[in-house]
Amino acid sequence: MARFQPGQVVDRYEIVELLGIGAYAETYKATDTRTGATVVLKMPTPGLFADPSLFSRYQREAQVARRLDHPGVQRGVDAGESRTEPYLVLEYFEGESLRTRAHGQRVDVDQAVDWGRQLVEALTYLHSQGIVHRDLKPENVLVGTNGRLKISDFGTARLDGARRLTWKHLSESLGTPDYMSPEQVQGERGDARSDIYSWGVIMYEILTGETPFRGDNAMAVMAGHLQGKPKPVRKTRHDVPPALEAVVLHAMRRMPGSRYQLTTEILDDLDHLDSLDPQRYDLSPEPAIGGMAAAGSTKRLWAYAGLIALGFIAVVALVLIVSAVL
Repeated sequence: MARFQPGQVVDRYEIVELLGIGAYAETYKATDTRTGATVVLKMPTPGLFADPSLFSRYQREAQVARRLDHPGVQRGVDAGESRTEPYLVLEYFEGESLRTRAHGQRVDVDQAVDWGRQLVEALTYLHSQGIVHRDLKPENVLVGTNGRLKISDFGTARLDGARRLTWKHLSESLGTPDYMSPEQVQGERGDARSDIYSWGVIMYEILTGETPFRGDNAMAVMAGHLQGKPKPVRKTRHDVPPALEAVVLHAMRRMPGSRYQLTTEILDDLDHLDSLDPQRYDLSPEPAIGGMAAAGSTKRLWAYAGLIALGFIAVVALVLIVSAVL
């Protein structure tokens, strides 16, 4: 049940309606009683403050929100005054999530390119500010009534120079495994190229109507990022230009060094799709990261077995020597 009901006043904000309830926060549409502006209140659940790692997530999001000012990013509109409890005050945006807007359907190619470009422009701004989103997915992208996009939810964002946060609840804190980059699946912090990978997965989904890797559980999906090969976009969607398919699949290359290194490179390719040679990028199958890891584990297992055998031989020899002396 929601903590607040319409008509209740929290400090200077009057609750209008509940927008959603997440694992760690409730969001409300509210009215600033001083200015009349409509805002979004993101109210952490009481349990969040009992977990240091989750509270650090809240503090990180508040810190990021204060730094942002771009039409493609949901801004913080915090007045900076004292409150009865911690919460975020964010820009209100009339619309719905990209998940709701595009769920289960193939988006028109021109619309997909437009949305893809808007997302890349917003990511370019974030990266220029030293911010990596790290949880880019359709649930965290808002689509306005005018078709404009805004990236939201910076709870897992990484800031240059910030200390690493250790998450107690990995899958919940880092979001849906469908959009996680291979390096994040392996437990690495990720960088701007991780956002680029997630962008590629989103584009793949809005063009084909499905994510590139699926499975019965989160582990199976994450294994797909490490070992699988996405089905070519044009096998599902024949009207997608070969050049656009190449851009999407190049963004989704498994190894960070093999995909786009900068979002500006994606913008340049989207601007020149008509003249872009699809053969420009190597889209051949990549080695499975999990396979390499398994090989390494096997070598370590044999090494451990060898050490145990040597230890056993040493013990036997010592027993024989002592027996001979006695």
